[in-house]
Amino acid sequence: MKKICNFVKNSIIFIYILLIIFVTICLLSYNDYKITVFGDKSLIPIIDENLEPDYTIGDLVIVEKNKLNKVQEGDVVFFYRTFAGEATINYAKLTGVERVTDTEYTFTVEGDYKFSSTYYIGNTESTVIIPKVGHILTILESKWGFLFLGVFPSLVAFLYTLYSIIAEVRYNTDDNDEDESDGKKEKSIKKVKEEKIQEEQIEEDKANIKEPEKIDQKEETKEEVKIEKNDEEVIKEKKEKEADEAKIETEEIKEQPKEEPQKENKTKNITAEQKKALVEAKLKSMTEEQKKALLEAKLKSMTDEEKRALIEAKKKKLEEQKNK
Repeated sequence: MKKICNFVKNSIIFIYILLIIFVTICLLSYNDYKITVFGDKSLIPIIDENLEPDYTIGDLVIVEKNKLNKVQEGDVVFFYRTFAGEATINYAKLTGVERVTDTEYTFTVEGDYKFSSTYYIGNTESTVIIPKVGHILTILESKWGFLFLGVFPSLVAFLYTLYSIIAEVRYNTDDNDEDESDGKKEKSIKKVKEEKIQEEQIEEDKANIKEPEKIDQKEETKEEVKIEKNDEEVIKEKKEKEADEAKIETEEIKEQPKEEPQKENKTKNITAEQKKALVEAKLKSMTEEQKKALLEAKLKSMTDEEKRALIEAKKKKLEEQKNK
């Protein structure tokens, strides 16, 4: 349905434009007697009773002008007749043709009325009659008719086109303004994001200030690791001492096999302090290699529980030293 309406609308506009162009050409082709002439053809609207009964008021008669040398007596011709500054259109039968020059003739019609060939329009034999079109052409070619049917609609169309152009320009400017506003919004959003980033950086800096505590904790863990390492070294040293003591005991047994019963009796009588002093004296007399061998032998002979107990005892001693 919309397509049909658009087609009808476009068709009406097209026909109207053609009509206005045609009327404009007709007005521009006016002769001195206010008759439209296209070459040898004249458009004569029947507007009075002078041409009745052969022609009806409101008809449009298209008259073709013949060559002057072919116009003869007895032809019925159209011609202009002037009286008191006004021109009317008449038709009558020729009763005489007189040649004045090669381009001018004098014609005589019934009633002994003579007129120059300049007033000659054409023969009635070569006419075309279009009914009721004369009224329309007369209205369109009139001043008020052309003003209301041609000038005003054209002016309205021009103003509408101008308005649409201005509206489109404004719309484009509004779009540009919206784009600018969008750009400003984007800039403001960027500023907000930058401010957030700055705040996050400030918070990170504050967090970095608190990081030394974490570093201290890390240092404490490192110290614990060192303590564990020191504990292992102490265990190794103890094991070395015990190995040395075991070697010393084995050497004493080898050197004095015969006196074992006597030594057993003596060791029973020796106190713990004397034993420690004896072991330390032996260790001082031993080399480092001997000490290491003795410690390794002692570690091999110890169980896992004994090792753990030794490590815990060492940790307690170190904690006591720190507390002091």
